[in-house]
Amino acid sequence: MMKKRSLPPQFKGSNAAVSLPVVLPRGDSRKNLRRTEQPTLSRMKKLGKKDVLDVPFFDRLIVVRLRDEGGVFVPYIHYSYPVPEVETQPALPLFCFPDSDKITEANTGVGSSYSFVLTDVTGERQHGYCKRVKSRDSCQPQVYCIISKLGCFSLYGRLLTKLEELHSVSDAAVKGFLAGCVSQCVPAPGSKITVTQLNHKTGQFENVVIERPMDGQRLEHVQLGYLFQFLQIDQVIQLFASVLLERRILISSSHHHLSKLSSCVSCMATLTYPLHWECIFIPMLPRQMIHAVLAPTPFLIGALTEDLKEVERDLAHEEEPMLHFNLDTGQLISCYGDEESLLPHKSRDMLRSALEETVQNLGQDVDKNNLAISQVFLLFMYKLLGHYKNHLIDFHGHREVDLTTFIPATRRYLRPLMDKVSETQALSVFSINICDPREFEQFKTLTEERHASQSHWRRTFS
Repeated sequence: MMKKRSLPPQFKGSNAAVSLPVVLPRGDSRKNLRRTEQPTLSRMKKLGKKDVLDVPFFDRLIVVRLRDEGGVFVPYIHYSYPVPEVETQPALPLFCFPDSDKITEANTGVGSSYSFVLTDVTGERQHGYCKRVKSRDSCQPQVYCIISKLGCFSLYGRLLTKLEELHSVSDAAVKGFLAGCVSQCVPAPGSKITVTQLNHKTGQFENVVIERPMDGQRLEHVQLGYLFQFLQIDQVIQLFASVLLERRILISSSHHHLSKLSSCVSCMATLTYPLHWECIFIPMLPRQMIHAVLAPTPFLIGALTEDLKEVERDLAHEEEPMLHFNLDTGQLISCYGDEESLLPHKSRDMLRSALEETVQNLGQDVDKNNLAISQVFLLFMYKLLGHYKNHLIDFHGHREVDLTTFIPATRRYLRPLMDKVSETQALSVFSINICDPREFEQFKTLTEERHASQSHWRRTFS
């Protein structure tokens, strides 16, 4: 069982919007852990069309600017729409400008798109989607940030692109468009919403269509092909295995590559589906919270290389191991030392071969690339967890997996890996929630298909 460890003093008491690991004991107390997270896309889809359409398009939009305080730029919320911002999350502007101390000119980072995740004490997550634009009346850039409970970067990315276009016109054009958006609800996968706005050039009203990809579900907020642009296949496999075992994982890049860093960290969190990353998760860590990388608990963090210099000495003397990749150089900065042996040799070789074939055939369609890459990892996870249906029990009126029989029944060559996975919080959450009709739709579908047929992929990972 994962040991309970405390955070470093610098991290305690900060309003760091991150999720902290919870130690899950076996036995009766497990009934108290039910996923309280916001209705993510995969879960909302299962709720039915009416429920999906009843979800607001977004919670709010904030505009974050920088002000000069004694030669240091400090981010602040310039305005919030549709309601004024209440300072309940003082760290929010920091996530919108994680590189605020490195801003030197008006076009620094302009055009960058990136995201972050805020997690409250109940485990509920909010996603922030950012677009940096050049301010019309300031010497520094500003950020449009959409706050939503949905992990849906492709959908909100389209909205941000439209806001960037209108930003070049006027604030009135932006707010007019937002007024049309705020009354809308989230479209179902493959559907779209239509917003009527005034074209300030022609003086005519026009319809703006924002479409949500058909893929929907858990892959909407990532571009998995990004990983293979910056990391070698063996490095991706090492990261995948480390995420699976809930280790301390740090991915770094320079402040010139905010989009790259945010995207890659978010991608890594999706690869172990149906196991969800339940520990500290910060795709983009502000400098003011850099000491989070010293937390002894498992984490998945993206940090700017320049900011890590502040804790360089502390990292060098850390007793706890950490897997640290630098995206700019492709260099492995630090590791546990056993990454090559985490997965069974046969499975690792097959996984590498399948990924090589898949990566070679990637095209320009992001959705198709996501499905192709995720399928490789999904089928690996099926081999590891697909026998869960044989070990379901009734627990306080709730159907869940009996881990005492499930773990020993794992395929022999995967048993050493399962013994390690059994210590993770992700497996405990999976065992409790697998029978929730709103959860794990893709995994359940795959399990049924694989039980009914002998496909090429099943033979690959058998």
